[in-house]
Amino acid sequence: MDLTVIMLKKFKKFFHPIENKIDMSFSPFIVSIAGKRMQVMQATDDNIPDLLILEKQVYSGSTPWSSFSFKTELAKRQNSLYLVVYYGSTLVAFIGARFHPRETHVTNIAVSPEFQRQHIATYLMDFIIDRARTNGSEAVSLEVRVDNQGAQNLYQKLGFESTFIRKNYYQDDTDAINMMLWLTPHRVKS
Repeated sequence: MDLTVIMLKKFKKFFHPIENKIDMSFSPFIVSIAGKRMQVMQATDDNIPDLLILEKQVYSGSTPWSSFSFKTELAKRQNSLYLVVYYGSTLVAFIGARFHPRETHVTNIAVSPEFQRQHIATYLMDFIIDRARTNGSEAVSLEVRVDNQGAQNLYQKLGFESTFIRKNYYQDDTDAINMMLWLTPHRVKS
């Protein structure tokens, strides 16, 4: 192997040692939540039609994420993990997150209205938080609509803190609250 190539590889590892620790491996499994056996799998392009249907159920007939948006995110396998939860042949929930050494960001989470309040969202958030810890992330962040008090309550129970408002964040110009869960001690800048 060319000495230049070897030196470049060592150089890259020296400046990005933590990035090499990000583990995006995933094996599908069955879990029992609220007495129901559900299958948790990594999302693929084949799941996009179901993801769009679930979005319409959750967001009053609209789809905040398009087929193209999902396809683009699902292609980012080196640092993103999107999970789908099926009860039988029905998609009942999904979650997506991007993992980086400093911060894991939950990009999207949805649970079918008929399966809400059955701890599926809590289970999925706990899974992502555990994966963030395993990968050495210092924090987990997300945005939540200012008018979605139920989701805000869930995130607060998980230890998330409101940090700031993102004005006109959503397609309908609704503001978002940025929330953070610190996984390592942090200091606030004064």
